Amino acid sequence: MLIPLIYIVALFVYITRTIFFLVGAAKEKNRKIPHLDLTEKPFVSVIIPARNEENNIEHCIDSLIKNSYPADKFEIIAVDDRSVDATAEILALLSLAHKNLKVVTISDKTLNKNLRGKPGALQAGINVSSGELILLTDADCTVSPDWIETMVSVYSDDEVGLVASFTNIRGNKLFDKVQAVEWIYMHTMASSGFGLKILLGCFGNNLSVRKTDLDKVGGYDNIEFSVTEDLALLREIRGLGKKARYICSTKTLATTNACKTMKEYLQQKKRWSVGGLDLGWNAVIFVLSSVTMWLGLIVSLVLGDYSVFAAILGIRIFSDYLLTVISVRKLELTKLKRWVLPSIFFFMIMELVAPFLVINKTIVWKDQVFERK
Repeated sequence: MLIPLIYIVALFVYITRTIFFLVGAAKEKNRKIPHLDLTEKPFVSVIIPARNEENNIEHCIDSLIKNSYPADKFEIIAVDDRSVDATAEILALLSLAHKNLKVVTISDKTLNKNLRGKPGALQAGINVSSGELILLTDADCTVSPDWIETMVSVYSDDEVGLVASFTNIRGNKLFDKVQAVEWIYMHTMASSGFGLKILLGCFGNNLSVRKTDLDKVGGYDNIEFSVTEDLALLREIRGLGKKARYICSTKTLATTNACKTMKEYLQQKKRWSVGGLDLGWNAVIFVLSSVTMWLGLIVSLVLGDYSVFAAILGIRIFSDYLLTVISVRKLELTKLKRWVLPSIFFFMIMELVAPFLVINKTIVWKDQVFERK
């Protein structure tokens, strides 16, 4: 009696999980993006934390300069966080060419000892910003031509305090494509949380916040340190009772670099996994749903119930495929579609690896070491 019950629970839990994510993602995608038709458009500050980004920073800033938003209505604040390469020199030259580019330099002497890593760089940029809206991206990202305009338009709703959007991965190698699928898959799940008003996270390389709301929570100076600073910010803004939106649109799509090596990828995965612990019971429920599915697979395989094994595996593959493809289509990433199925098997393997990554909670990021308390 116990064995059939395990099968039923495994199938039920994963089907329920899939319906949850599909409903949430569909609900968020169906919310309209307001058209920005304002006589006086709000001034915007785009903040880019940069640490040893000599190969990327110019491409990032160039994509922002080419944005459709009026040049006199936005500033770019690049924060050079103790770079030891040519990042500072490149930024100095770019600031001469672009009047709306402001460079902030963090040195060992000016470093805020109480605000470490990326949150410290972001806050350094926020401290000198003039915008009503703060848009955040990373130095290795490029953004769509209508990125600023479209992100800003969502704030036509005065109750919106934070807006997130999707990020794609550039690159033509198999490993690059698998990471691209994974990012879209994770973005879709995160957007489901927005649709159902449940905290599941967002990504800090394509994020924005209303400056007045950021001031209300005291900025990153007052937000408890997290290796996933984007989730920490989301939690604070939602705590104010403000709405949060997750836009799935080609107009707000950012593109970033893939991890080049498996070691780099595992470090990123570890940072996400450790940061995900801050989700509390939401993280526990998500992990238990995966554990239940794996229990059903293992038991059915050991006992030779191959039809049950195929049913559980089939549900898993179909569910994850469907969840990913709805966003791939919406973002018009048609060439990525053929990589979804093989990527799902990679995701499943990584689910088995992830628990071992969080045993040691020491995080290495940008040559800096952080410890989750």
